[in-house]
Amino acid sequence: MQITASTKIAALIGHPVGHSLSPVMHNHLYEKLDLDMAYLAFDVPPDQVVAAVDGLRALGCIGFNVTIPHKEAVYSLLDHIDENARVIGAVNTVKIDSGVLSGYNTDGPGFIQSLKNMGYSIKGKKTVIIGAGGSARAIGVYAAKEDPESILILNRTHEKAEVLAGLINEFKGRQLAGAVHEIPGDADIIINTTKLGMWPDINGNPLEGHKLDSRTVVCDIVYNPRQTAMLKYAQAQGCKTCGGLSMLICQGLRAVEIWLGYSLPGDSWQIMNEAANVL
Repeated sequence: MQITASTKIAALIGHPVGHSLSPVMHNHLYEKLDLDMAYLAFDVPPDQVVAAVDGLRALGCIGFNVTIPHKEAVYSLLDHIDENARVIGAVNTVKIDSGVLSGYNTDGPGFIQSLKNMGYSIKGKKTVIIGAGGSARAIGVYAAKEDPESILILNRTHEKAEVLAGLINEFKGRQLAGAVHEIPGDADIIINTTKLGMWPDINGNPLEGHKLDSRTVVCDIVYNPRQTAMLKYAQAQGCKTCGGLSMLICQGLRAVEIWLGYSLPGDSWQIMNEAANVL
């Protein structure tokens, strides 16, 4: 990769960011597609978010991704917010065009695309989401677009599950979602959106002790480790599974398409996956 004064710069801001796979995946993709771009990760302390965003804008960056704990802070700095991101209440991708900051959320479309890549569909399915945080909101809103039979929210704090169900119902304009106290035995798709099972707590499993139907598709947005305790548990009961790495790749590709303004080639997922799997 040759970097010149005309090289387009994209970035990741968060705190910390040293664990992120994104720089390796993005830069590998740019090189393979012969894009004159570079992707950098910046560890930005919470009290420096405004200065960092101003700096990225001043330097002419084409856009940046936002990860914890800065999503809320960046949201308040944007000039324009995509309608879906506004409903979700969070952004993870920002496009900079002539100094204007536009915010998007690629978590939802990234998850839906990762399912489709594996031949799975939410349409007409009883879908269970574990968790009620930002990722759950994004996935819940975009899942509603796919016309599932229902969306059931299971969360440690039941009141938060009820709030998310209400948001989804308002977005959809009908009674589609509800809060539950346990996972129904006839669930078609189960999605973990919590950090349970993420390194270093690799033994965490939100389905521990739950009897699964082998027809159920079990998904985890956690990508470190690649095979979480929950996915192993589901596989042992004959379930098909979908890990978090695929979602990470799909949301990353969507971010690049937002920055560039056009669709990427069909083999882009394989290129990013290739980079991720050498780490």
